[in-house]
Amino acid sequence: MDCRTHLDVTSEEHSEKVRQLDPLELDEDLRSLPKMNENGDVAALARVLREALPPPERVASFTLPECLAAMRDLGMYLGSLKRHGVSAFDIIPGATELFQLLGRRTHMIPRDTVYHYTCWNPVGERERLYSGQPMERSLIHAVRTCVPELAKAVTVGRSLQYEDLRAPDGAAGMSSLASHITAADKAMSGVLAEVTPEFFALVLRPFFEEVRIAGRTYMGPAAAHIPLFLIDLLLWASDRGSRDYLTFCDEVASHTLPGWRERHAEWTEMPSITSRVVATLADSRSASGEYARSSARGLRKALRSLTSFRGKHLVMARRAYRAEVRLYELGSGGGSVELLEEILTLTRKNGAMVGGR
Repeated sequence: MDCRTHLDVTSEEHSEKVRQLDPLELDEDLRSLPKMNENGDVAALARVLREALPPPERVASFTLPECLAAMRDLGMYLGSLKRHGVSAFDIIPGATELFQLLGRRTHMIPRDTVYHYTCWNPVGERERLYSGQPMERSLIHAVRTCVPELAKAVTVGRSLQYEDLRAPDGAAGMSSLASHITAADKAMSGVLAEVTPEFFALVLRPFFEEVRIAGRTYMGPAAAHIPLFLIDLLLWASDRGSRDYLTFCDEVASHTLPGWRERHAEWTEMPSITSRVVATLADSRSASGEYARSSARGLRKALRSLTSFRGKHLVMARRAYRAEVRLYELGSGGGSVELLEEILTLTRKNGAMVGGR
């Protein structure tokens, strides 16, 4: 089975199938997880994780959705233990091998990701939560609702690799891509309204700490790992991004879905859509064409949405990581506030290249 055809977060049916599963029978234990975290009960956290680890032969019989659900649930205890200063891989025999096996089965990193924590997380009473607080639910909901739209943008983006932006299909594709990207800006507006920077910085951020598995470091389920970095690469960053941002994209790509790792490898080597549109606009014959102008309008709309999102994200990050509040220098996705400022500046600059504001 090629997991790339089954790890489709655009499909609500697929995501709901994973949400419904409880392959390790941890529903009841996970209801107690917020209380364990509140009490700092490392012994109880370690006990549940140790007893929940399935034997390798059982994992070998799991379907792909069952593997995703198992990693989702085990990851909640992995992150909880790390939040309390304990690596599960140092204290629980067999944990390293089991997480690595689940990673191989799904062709993902050997720990939980933002997709496990949001898209594949049950809704309602069965929702897996570190803190149990309403603001955590709001953050999960925001990511859960925007990722399918961003995934559709990536799909449209792949078709634009081969489309002539001066032709009807290219112009229609740019319009479609821009409409999907607006979901990120809307989600960020909801986060700003419902989640305080202090809650994220002091309560939730510690659960997203990185872990080391067999000598390699893996970041936690950070929202920075949603495919906005891919959309940036497609639209402007592949040939107009800074060295720091491209390095960041390389690291983020390893924490995403298998098919999107392929897009990352392709799009870093291709001219960006901004470069293509700028070249088209510089050609007086192409620039006068109806569809060339339409493609440029679609790109401007997409870059405006990204600029709006980045601006709101930066507001949140500045507040969460100001010196008197922060517990960490870097965000949960490995980026700094300074990098966010640079990304926003570059997005605005590329918008200006095609007449953006």
